[in-house]
Amino acid sequence: MRYLSLKDAGFFHGHLGPYLTLGYMAGRLAVSTLKPKDELSMEAIVECPWKRPYTCFVDGVQCSTRCTLGKGNIKLRESEGLAVTFTVRGGGKLKIRVRHSILEKLDGYQRMEDAVRWILSMEPEEIFELY
Repeated sequence: MRYLSLKDAGFFHGHLGPYLTLGYMAGRLAVSTLKPKDELSMEAIVECPWKRPYTCFVDGVQCSTRCTLGKGNIKLRESEGLAVTFTVRGGGKLKIRVRHSILEKLDGYQRMEDAVRWILSMEPEEIFELY
């Protein structure tokens, strides 16, 4: 199955920002872990504050997993932090939460490009908590 690249996700979204990147990375981690069979076998429930830049996380998840609002296999829930729960039909569930320390540090960046570079320099286990 073909997935969009991070560069493609930035084009879809309009720019490559840190919250889009976080959502993209969370989705790629879920796909590599849960191995969905096709574009309809995975579902995602994204939890985030309903305001920018946090909602940019949703576009990253859509681009990296093929879970989309149009197909109805992604749902949104308002929440304080950033998290997403993935399930695959026939078995498999994974909840990924962005560590609070990552969100706090992002607030200190003035330039999106610097924040994206910082995120991409880390391993997933440094960024996410898995359940």
